[in-house]
Amino acid sequence: MRFPKPSLLARVALSLAAVGLLPLAISSFGLVDLNRDAMVDQVLHTHLVAAQSAAVQVSAFVSTRDSLARGAASNPALLDPRSPEARSFLADNLGAWANLGVLAVEVADPRGERVIQAQLRGVQERVAAALAPDARLPLVAVPAMPATSATAATPGGGLTLRITAPLPNGAGLLRLVCDGGSLRDLAALDSLGAEADLVVADRQGRVLLGTAPDLSAFPGGLTKVALPGVVRGAGRFEAPDGEILGAYAPVPESDWVVVSRQPARVAEAVAVRLRRRSLLAIGAALLLIGALSVMAWGGMVRPIRELIEGQRRLAGMAGLSSLEPGEDRPKGGDEIGDLRRAFEALERSLADRSLLDNIFLGRYQVIEPLGTGAMGSVFRGWDPKLQRPVALKTVRLDREGFEAGRRKQLLETLLREAVTLARLSHPCVVPIYDVEDSPEGAFIAMGLVEGVNLETLLWRKGRLSPSQAVPLGAAIARALEAAHANGVVHRDIKPANVLLGWDGSILVSDFGIAELLAAAGEGGKMIVGTPGYVPPETLEQGDYARPGDLFALGVVLYRSLRGVHPFAGGNLSDIVRATLTRTVPPLSRTVPDMPIELDRLVLGLLEKDETARPSNAGAVAAELEVIAAARGYRWSLDLPRDTLEPRAASGSTQRLSRSRTIAVTNEQREAQRKERERRA
Repeated sequence: MRFPKPSLLARVALSLAAVGLLPLAISSFGLVDLNRDAMVDQVLHTHLVAAQSAAVQVSAFVSTRDSLARGAASNPALLDPRSPEARSFLADNLGAWANLGVLAVEVADPRGERVIQAQLRGVQERVAAALAPDARLPLVAVPAMPATSATAATPGGGLTLRITAPLPNGAGLLRLVCDGGSLRDLAALDSLGAEADLVVADRQGRVLLGTAPDLSAFPGGLTKVALPGVVRGAGRFEAPDGEILGAYAPVPESDWVVVSRQPARVAEAVAVRLRRRSLLAIGAALLLIGALSVMAWGGMVRPIRELIEGQRRLAGMAGLSSLEPGEDRPKGGDEIGDLRRAFEALERSLADRSLLDNIFLGRYQVIEPLGTGAMGSVFRGWDPKLQRPVALKTVRLDREGFEAGRRKQLLETLLREAVTLARLSHPCVVPIYDVEDSPEGAFIAMGLVEGVNLETLLWRKGRLSPSQAVPLGAAIARALEAAHANGVVHRDIKPANVLLGWDGSILVSDFGIAELLAAAGEGGKMIVGTPGYVPPETLEQGDYARPGDLFALGVVLYRSLRGVHPFAGGNLSDIVRATLTRTVPPLSRTVPDMPIELDRLVLGLLEKDETARPSNAGAVAAELEVIAAARGYRWSLDLPRDTLEPRAASGSTQRLSRSRTIAVTNEQREAQRKERERRA
């Protein structure tokens, strides 16, 4: 059988295959010596991540129980520990906290002597060992919070925590005895692989829990740098039986440290296996290239020639020649040239359509519009440099009468807020990637959340159950906690700025946009916010601070739980008047299965007096997380993806303005103040 002469396309295919195989072979043999170091570094990184993760989880475990103790100690029922109310309070809370591992609750007088105690059945021995002042078992102090202390003991091989919180005015102490058995899972991390150990120890070297009974198997160099609990890190350490890979991380706000170890030979064995697999890959590549060479003619070259002929016929039918005037059709096997000429003819017919794909903001390609806000528009975009989708929010800074200095000042404000937010790196805050300026205005490139916002969800469902609202509120509060810690106040918390991903994520967006809108206004003559979410102190005085964000969070929770806005009105004046004067009814009157503690928290967030609200977003998040943990609440986005159009509002002729940023003038605030004085 006579084979035809290979065409250019066939020769290029074989050449590409050979060129692709050569780097593979060079890499496989040239990097053999690097495989060991690379695998060692990977194992060290895995150990460091595991140690740090375990440290954070231990800290979270202790902090949650510490919050329970502090909250219970501040309850007025314990002012008289011997009263029936105190007994009932302790019994009720012990039952509610049982699923968190709380074994006993004890109230002691200032001398530390027991006044009253409640405990679960069958745990007398563990409770007595943990509460004994002269316990023979090792006790380790954990300064979890400034006003509390915690200790841990290991009776019978099981970890037991004792959390102590002072009663108000030095009236005594409240002690929680908690089971720490769930912390054992921290040491059972499959990611560490074979022959690995991970333990939690105190700074004296006593192991509290883990896969090793003591630190004797850990190299002295590792324990020397780990036990002081000053820094976290990973490295290689010499031991009598060979080199050891280890990592260490201090448990935040405690005297504990997490230490892990693994023999280096485990990583070296993985490197040997990688080398063998590289050789097998090269052999498989050679076989594949041989097979492709045999199949290239019948499976690729001949069909491409048929495609070229079809394109020529199509171009001729459309009046578009694939040849230039006066050019003869080439003869031979130059499929690449034929394809180029045929595609050029078709491209000329689609020139107008291609323009749609050439709209860019800076380096970002604009795909489609997503919406319009108070200061600009939002687009779905694509970052061709980093190959990822983005959301592009434009900010119009071309208002009539803006001077160059004013525009520069606003751009500096926008950049400062973006830099601060970019440093947050919080799972509940939409990440900021870039800020750029253009002649028409500035724009922000941020993370694209595939999902819906809370406003759409509420329009579709009407309201949320407590099991959904509690973890939702906790996520928003954690985002505010991170922002407030970095000096950023949101100023416009509302359902439209809470993004809900199909993957279960909850993210808060538009930090700093309201402040920029306020800066762009006529200084001092207006405030910026969404009607019904602006706090009373801002309506009265024009100032906006962290308590204002907590008030807006209370409005979001109230609207989510009841399905009705607490300050709804027919127009802006009605909404402002309701915000300043209306007393919000408790949710428990209308919401089924409403936890009393959640109702109390939401009403506290809606207090007119900012000093009567919870002290900070972190405290709100902690209280919501305690409620969620006690009742087993978990977040899920219960909304089909194919039903995204919001349903019409019903059930009331009163409504809020659509969720958008507006201005409330000083004249309106003054009119409301006079109206309140007249009624008083």
